[in-house]
Amino acid sequence: MNGSRKNKYFRILWSLLPWLVVLLLLFIAVLFGLKTCDKQKQLALQKAQATKSEQQPISVVAQIIRPGTMTDMIDLPAIVRPWEELVVKAEITGKVIATPVDEGHKVEKDQIVVQVDPRDYQNNIQSILARQKLAKTNFQRQQGLIDKNAVSQANYDEAAATLEDLNAAMKNARLNLERCTIRSPFSGVVNELHAKIGALLSHGDPVFKLLDIDKLKVDVAIPESEVFAVKDISHCKITFTALNNHTVTGKKIFLSSEAVQPAMVYILRLAVANPGHAILPGMFARVQIVKRTITDAVSIPLYGVITQNEEQYVYVAEANIARKRRITTGFLEGWKVQILSGLSAGDMVIIVGHRSIEDGQPVNIIQSLENPDMLAPPGS
Repeated sequence: MNGSRKNKYFRILWSLLPWLVVLLLLFIAVLFGLKTCDKQKQLALQKAQATKSEQQPISVVAQIIRPGTMTDMIDLPAIVRPWEELVVKAEITGKVIATPVDEGHKVEKDQIVVQVDPRDYQNNIQSILARQKLAKTNFQRQQGLIDKNAVSQANYDEAAATLEDLNAAMKNARLNLERCTIRSPFSGVVNELHAKIGALLSHGDPVFKLLDIDKLKVDVAIPESEVFAVKDISHCKITFTALNNHTVTGKKIFLSSEAVQPAMVYILRLAVANPGHAILPGMFARVQIVKRTITDAVSIPLYGVITQNEEQYVYVAEANIARKRRITTGFLEGWKVQILSGLSAGDMVIIVGHRSIEDGQPVNIIQSLENPDMLAPPGS
């Protein structure tokens, strides 16, 4: 009985033996594979470290940080306007008989520009003068009689009123005769001459357009965000591109207190002397408005800054090793950018070759600069 049971267990064990051998072999294979993978990783790491240690330095150009003066300014478009602009209109009716001045000519104050035929107005004066003389004689007679109570008060008052009316009519007649000679109200240039010889002018018709361009107004549209910055300025540089970038200084004369609709900008007006009349109304200009000047600003070329994932950084050479350093930037002046934090005096900032290096990589500084102006920006 016991022998048969042993035989049964032996047969079961013998039937499982192949599977046990297979499991053992699998276990040995897995263990060998893990050891092999670990050795491969160690070899790869050793190889990478060896490669890194043998890595050749990259040639770069660096800037030595030296604080200097930077100017924060805004550059805005502007339009030139005449100092004075006036369309002179006719105050009487009459035919034009002379235009002593041509379009484009400069005139002085009170100089004759257009002459209207005065004969009708001269005749009117003669007519009023005759009636005025008769009315004056009649009034004097009535005045002598009323002192003797020989004439009624009504007759005396009527004679006085007639004389007064004629006196007023004479003043108007002389004024209209004076208006036949149309003069320049101020010194300037006759920009448009509407009146032509032989033309009949009516009251209110335009006669000529007069511009004063000895001085000019330059109007600049200031955005709401910059109004505070320009509030206390007194002078600005103005550049005229049409005149080969001719630059003059304009004096602030006005800053509007209310925004202009619908652009919602404020008008800054500058006065500019124009003795040679080289600057003309209607020209476009650029106005440089200085907001502030910093004497100890840290700056680098804008192209030296790397921006990635809303982070700004540069590479600084420390003992010929590139080190990544995060920075904060400020305003721009040309192609230079102010550095608010992250750099200090004496730092060697890599400004050429910095886009092909990594943190910790050896570098070979082939040129070092103390002023970013010494190296023109790429493409300039």
